[in-house]
Amino acid sequence: MTRMKLTRILLIWAATSAMLNSQESTVIKTVKDRAQRGTLSDQRQLVRGDTGKWNDAAMLQHAPPFAQKPQGMSLDDWADELSEKKPATTTADDNWLIFRTRQLDDNDRVWIEKIERSGNAFTITMHEAIWQGNYFKTFTYYEVDAVNLGKLPPGGYTVKWIVKPLTFKQLEKPREAQNNYQTNWPMDDQPSSGKPVELKANFSVQ
Repeated sequence: MTRMKLTRILLIWAATSAMLNSQESTVIKTVKDRAQRGTLSDQRQLVRGDTGKWNDAAMLQHAPPFAQKPQGMSLDDWADELSEKKPATTTADDNWLIFRTRQLDDNDRVWIEKIERSGNAFTITMHEAIWQGNYFKTFTYYEVDAVNLGKLPPGGYTVKWIVKPLTFKQLEKPREAQNNYQTNWPMDDQPSSGKPVELKANFSVQ
């Protein structure tokens, strides 16, 4: 085998190896149809406005393993507690993200559409569908979503959580409205003219 042929083979092998490594470093979970909406959140909680709690803007947090959450404490209350400290995780721990939406009306819907990982960078894409129909009775709420990123190797990690706006006028079960917010999804959602909102977070694994 000539040196030129050997060099060419090595270059092809290196390019193929780099391509495979790039593919392996990207993990994607995505919602395929309407029935799967909500399934990419490992936990979800609705916090009604009439409870006295309110959230003007979306918030993103990294959280320690759920085993550290006090027994009986709600996901939202735990997120409040975590805001006072910076959790540390090790390679033996699962890494969690907690996202709290802005204040919404009862017919509005949110769901995680896609979770991506590329190396040490995670990107979560959420859809926020805002009701455009008539209201007869309404209350407000915000949703708390928890996502388990699993155990990770030591190092620094970044998270970008993107909220893409949609509009709609028809729910699958229009008479049930917010009573079935975990399964009652928009039928005619369309992209909105509003701009996506991006939240970022950093965390490290020791």
